[in-house]
Amino acid sequence: MQLPTMAFEKVFIANNTSIVQDEVLAQRMGLVPIAADPKLFEYLSENDQPNEKNTIVFKLHAKCAKGEGRKKVLTKELIWLPKGSELVKESGDPNSKPKTYTSFSRSQEESFPEFTDNPITPSYPDILIAKLGPGHEIELEAHAVKGIGKTHAKWLPVATAWYRMLPEVTSLLPQLYSCVIFIFPVMLF
Repeated sequence: MQLPTMAFEKVFIANNTSIVQDEVLAQRMGLVPIAADPKLFEYLSENDQPNEKNTIVFKLHAKCAKGEGRKKVLTKELIWLPKGSELVKESGDPNSKPKTYTSFSRSQEESFPEFTDNPITPSYPDILIAKLGPGHEIELEAHAVKGIGKTHAKWLPVATAWYRMLPEVTSLLPQLYSCVIFIFPVMLF
């Protein structure tokens, strides 16, 4: 419960025409495990501004064309944004300059040497986020922060476990044939 991990705290949904409601989509995103070393990040308190030291930003833009069948949206489609948010904040003032939700202080020329050997990605590329039908689209940004499981279950490192049932198949044909052989002669008499 005290082991820190990274998990999605805020999900900004720009467009969601899928059958999955926004709240359910945000909850599913919160349960996606992230392969990032939490030792490299700081905790984000209520008074802090998001920056590259306390927030990881991912974007997702998936679309199913009208002529296609169903499309699975998997975690491998999440793209890490090292420069911060690309979504523009809406303000009531039409004369104000557009701002992003979190723009990080590192310039484009600066690299992230701590992530060259181990880039930030979802832990598993094949986790299903949603299924899209023809004409459906999902566009969102997800902001991950450092936390512990005592605060919320999404930061529990054991929450990424799963199970798989291995079926045991046995054939009943030999037993079926023996029943037919014994029953058939009785029916003749």
